[in-house]
Amino acid sequence: MLRIRLTRVGKKRQPSYRVVVTEITAKRDGRIVERIGHYNPLTDPAQYLIQEDRALYWLSVGAQPSDAVERLLVKQGTRDRLKRLHAGESLEALVAEYEGVDLAAVAAVVEAVEIAEIITEEE
Repeated sequence: MLRIRLTRVGKKRQPSYRVVVTEITAKRDGRIVERIGHYNPLTDPAQYLIQEDRALYWLSVGAQPSDAVERLLVKQGTRDRLKRLHAGESLEALVAEYEGVDLAAVAAVVEAVEIAEIITEEE
């Protein structure tokens, strides 16, 4: 079984953490499957970044987050997007929403480029 949890890095009394996917039986700083983010509790406010697409992927295939990572995922909004992913929304749309990309604008640009390519081919 897989778990999404924190692994400690940094010097004494200056902890920093990586958000990793690992086997549930692995040691805290042991073998990992994939690194998907980081968390620095020493800054004010605490800095954290978890790759939305990878977190959604691992959660959708059954990885269980630790309590600390669960709190980070709730703050980031990933848990709500996971529910919407299970309801049928596309992963690309959810990641674009997280990154602040307007999919309608991207689709319009892609369509314009395709039309331009068709016109140049005809000439």
